[in-house]
Amino acid sequence: MTSSDKNIFINGKKQIIEMLQFMSEPEKQKLLENIRHKNPAMARELSEKSLSFNSLFSIDKDIFRRVLSHSNPTIIGLALYLVDTKQQRKALQLMNRDEAEKAFHIMNQNLSSKKAECLKAQSKIVEIAVSISRRSNISL
Repeated sequence: MTSSDKNIFINGKKQIIEMLQFMSEPEKQKLLENIRHKNPAMARELSEKSLSFNSLFSIDKDIFRRVLSHSNPTIIGLALYLVDTKQQRKALQLMNRDEAEKAFHIMNQNLSSKKAECLKAQSKIVEIAVSISRRSNISL
């Protein structure tokens, strides 16, 4: 029996998404751009599915500001708890003062036992970003 007779199924899309999640942002964008030339729909899907909360910090400030403005400050505070101070500051500076203060209050609580909730909050903000991207036809 040859290797082609074994009927091994590899989920290429899933593997590409996993690969994109570990690539640097410039490498990721280059690969997605190459895919976009041949299959724009596939590139958009891969981009959306490989998006992480941390990658939001490298998108255009105006787009990130829109994502944050559509997010609940409590959710933002939970999400920011898990990122470094530089990223926290960047996100809070993009928000209006009242909302930023609410988020800051949440993220300064002891949330060490609430990691699952913080990760869920990050996922929620990524969902909001994808939703805005689809509605506004912008690339993340």
